[in-house]
Amino acid sequence: MRECSIHLNFKNENGLFNKERAKQYREVIQKLNIKYINTKWNDELFFIPNENDFSGINKIRQFCIDNDVTITSFHFNGPIFDKDDATQSFCRRLMKQSIDLYHILKPQVMVVHPGALSLGRFSDHKQAYSEALKTYNADQIHQMIVENIRYFGDIAQEKEIKIALENIFGGRFYSQIDDLVKLVNDVNHTNVGYCFDCGHGNIDKVNHPEVIRIMNDKLFELHLHDNFGDKDLHLPIGFGTINYVEIIKALNEINYTSTATFEFFRWPIDNRVEGIKNAIELWQVLEKIAQEGYNTNEWK
Repeated sequence: MRECSIHLNFKNENGLFNKERAKQYREVIQKLNIKYINTKWNDELFFIPNENDFSGINKIRQFCIDNDVTITSFHFNGPIFDKDDATQSFCRRLMKQSIDLYHILKPQVMVVHPGALSLGRFSDHKQAYSEALKTYNADQIHQMIVENIRYFGDIAQEKEIKIALENIFGGRFYSQIDDLVKLVNDVNHTNVGYCFDCGHGNIDKVNHPEVIRIMNDKLFELHLHDNFGDKDLHLPIGFGTINYVEIIKALNEINYTSTATFEFFRWPIDNRVEGIKNAIELWQVLEKIAQEGYNTNEWK
């Protein structure tokens, strides 16, 4: 069975490493024998690292060493295109800054939202794209994005980190699977592949098993959470409408051996250890069903 990667957030509201939370996480890891985690540090699309950032990242690294856990993935929150810079030096500087800072954690994958075309949110990205069309045509913009991601793939590869482009939802740039596939194919880099977010796919009504088969050996990261097909709720698996048994069958078909990354942050009980334990056990049951079917021994 695949190992599960659980989400841990080490940063407090003051931008510092949260010692108390780390203590709680240590208990979870020890009691449940967790080997893989995923995390983040900053939520800002543009930030200049300070002493607290470097200190926090080093403390997370020490936490991983002390508790014998591996970080499976980390998010890059910056833009992948700058409409005002023909050289794209600003975007590339942020990419390099991210690798230089976070490679300390030795993440297996850096997850990238390929539709981030500005320092703002979705509406800002659309406006930035419209303004960029006054200077470049659509193919030129696409090619600049391709070259930026290829650069990202190069510098990440030097640190043995893969770049995984994530499917978003709701009409965002490169959120449609066909567009995302074209982007990865055009980048054409061995170190650049996909992060398939099953919850996002459910909102866009994709055929999950088909998408997994298309991504195949370029599927570097898998985000697991649930919803009802209308909002990005990040519910625990099994609490929405996603058919995870069929997803697991497709993962087995392509011999996906990486972790199952949990991207939900709650369970309907207060005890964190018991909640995560229940989530892991549910995933393991779903994997067993996908492998052996629903047949069980008769209860007596």
